[in-house]
Amino acid sequence: MKSIKNKIRRPFLILLILIPLATLVLFNISLRIYLNAAAKNELKATIHAVEKVIKSELETDGGTPTEKRALEMARNILSALKSSHFSQGMDFYLLDINSSPVFPAKTKLTSSQTAFLNVISPKIDQMKERTVYTIPVNGKKYFTIAYTMNSDDLSNMIAVFALPTEHINKYLAAVNQILVVIMLLGILIAIYLSERIAAHITTPITKLSSLSLEIGQGNFDASHFTIPQDTIEFKQLYENISLMVGRLEAYDKNQKTFLQNASHELRTPLMSIQGYAEGIESGIFPDTKEAAQIIKRESIRLNELVSELLTLSRYESGTYKPQWEEVNLCHLLKDYTQRLMGLSAKSNKTIELNLPEYDVMVQIDDMLLSQTVMNIVSNCLRYAKKNVTISLEKTAETISLKISDDGDGIPEADIPFIFDRFYKGKNGNFGLGLAIAKSAAELLNGKITAYNQGKGAVFEISF
Repeated sequence: MKSIKNKIRRPFLILLILIPLATLVLFNISLRIYLNAAAKNELKATIHAVEKVIKSELETDGGTPTEKRALEMARNILSALKSSHFSQGMDFYLLDINSSPVFPAKTKLTSSQTAFLNVISPKIDQMKERTVYTIPVNGKKYFTIAYTMNSDDLSNMIAVFALPTEHINKYLAAVNQILVVIMLLGILIAIYLSERIAAHITTPITKLSSLSLEIGQGNFDASHFTIPQDTIEFKQLYENISLMVGRLEAYDKNQKTFLQNASHELRTPLMSIQGYAEGIESGIFPDTKEAAQIIKRESIRLNELVSELLTLSRYESGTYKPQWEEVNLCHLLKDYTQRLMGLSAKSNKTIELNLPEYDVMVQIDDMLLSQTVMNIVSNCLRYAKKNVTISLEKTAETISLKISDDGDGIPEADIPFIFDRFYKGKNGNFGLGLAIAKSAAELLNGKITAYNQGKGAVFEISF
């Protein structure tokens, strides 16, 4: 398994090495083709220059066709070549009709010139005039061109021009040395840059990895971590992790508080049940019927609490999948009101229902909506003096359901926490009703808020 650093560095280095190498190879091939073509053109241009020299010699001195005269003219040709830019490394030979060297003389030939003539002499007859040939001699290559000097003064002698490719190879070697040095410098710079870039990327990731490990171990303090702020993505990632840490910390605290409150709420009826059961068992209570009634009442309370815990757990864990259906919201609210009439009559309070004159059709889950509405209405009936009102309004964009009471309202300090699980405000009771209502409303893609208006509290559900 590769690290991020290696995954960044390796392709970066491969790319920066292969590109210069490919460039070097292609440059060498292109430059060699160009130089070879230039050298061949140089040889052809040399013939043109020689023709001018010969013409000039013949016009100024029209001597006889003797070898002495030919040698003199060859010297003049060589002198003319050396004074031009065509002569760099070029050899000039003058051969007789038998391909024997007339110029330079055999006694003045170097070993390399002798080797060249030994190779070229048998091929003179097969060589086309004004055509450049590549002649290998002892591991060296020569661009060669032969030219028959059809002149009475030169007795049909053959001029041979040979340009060794050594100067081309030396030039390419010098260019390659420069390119290799540049390439090595580029590789060193690439290694340095890849290290810096890889470190710039991996260092924040390593820090964030350590941060996530600490979060997993329950340490939510991220203040001692510093992440570079010069990269937008890392800055956003750190901010998102910080936001996540805050939410996890709050969730962790809520869970602990929830467990403590749930334990307290469960322990109270259990202790009551246990106490009365032990009293019956030991014969402390002469009237066991009353003790049994208390046990029954506490058992019902305990069963309701467990049921509420299970309901809330299903909503918050996401295991409950809403069953959407299109219904008339006015008809549903009438049904919910009928169900709550017994509770309102028991508390000597009334429920008033204000509905629009038109039907309000909506995609809804009946169970979730009933949990929301009935839990809020039950809460309002507990604190209302005489009346609870349910109002339905529809606009072009939203549907608003308001449930209000005529009680003393919600203390301002309690409003931010009223939907928390087991939250107990002033003169309030521990419970899960409003927490269940909030979770159910959110599953309906709705929003629930609480506030005071005039006299009494208002709970508004909007879809």
